[in-house]
Amino acid sequence: MPPTQFMQLQDIRDAIKCWYDFNCPRKAACQFASIGQHLLHLAIQRNETLVTLQVGAMDGKSNDPMYEMFVEEGKQFMYSRESFSSLVNWLPVMIEPVPVNYAGMVDTYVDIAKSKGLGCAVPIHAAVSYDGTKTECPFCRVNTADDAPQRCREIPDWMRLQIGTLDCEHSYRFFNKDFDLCVLQDPLPCSSIDNLLRKKNVSPEHVAMLQVDIEGYEYVLIDGFLKEVPDESLPPIIHFEHKVMRDQDKQNHLNISSRLEVVSSMLTERGYTFHDEGEDYLAIRLNIPTKVSLD
Repeated sequence: MPPTQFMQLQDIRDAIKCWYDFNCPRKAACQFASIGQHLLHLAIQRNETLVTLQVGAMDGKSNDPMYEMFVEEGKQFMYSRESFSSLVNWLPVMIEPVPVNYAGMVDTYVDIAKSKGLGCAVPIHAAVSYDGTKTECPFCRVNTADDAPQRCREIPDWMRLQIGTLDCEHSYRFFNKDFDLCVLQDPLPCSSIDNLLRKKNVSPEHVAMLQVDIEGYEYVLIDGFLKEVPDESLPPIIHFEHKVMRDQDKQNHLNISSRLEVVSSMLTERGYTFHDEGEDYLAIRLNIPTKVSLD
């Protein structure tokens, strides 16, 4: 089992400040993977537990930044550091709604426990929703069953496995003529991040890093998350994909501003600074603003 003492947010902020001052003036060194490895090394030194939260975890391995930074051999983003031989000081919390992905994710973390000594992980099969009237939501996803129609099995894997959403109208627009044949509308447990975590006895205030990849809806999730978690308890690191949001803005622009402008404004207001990693943004919170508007 991991150590019972969680890393405290103030200790995490202090460590990030030191890492930031050394790495981020050189933009190439200011990476999500580097700060993650830095924090886990610190947790090991202090015999504490680093808690990470991932929303849209897929199978826990494919193109997965958490797997790359903590599990994959030879992937070192810090100078003179070896790969982690034990992950007992890491507590990953993973939310994944697509059934086939969730099953693959559980298998991945069972393997990590066997090969890397991971003491505990918290997989959650649900969708994140900030509609307080619902505990179950219709979730649209491609039929991935072995006996699915041939046309559905021919859909590229990235569409079959990644394009799952609570926004079934978007799914209809995306899949067009294949929607009725290939898209299932399954009821799925849904709630806010805070509720989903607390049902698993995990407090959001222990989360050091939040990783989000939910195919263009990052701005909706981050908005709800920032409003539900007390300002002083927000994670110092938020990492999210922006490539799909940019694409959606070109095809289906919001009425007021772009999706990326919405999420950037919200995070900047709460003291986060941004570093562009190509298809992703690394948002780092070095200081807590003295006054934050929640409008």
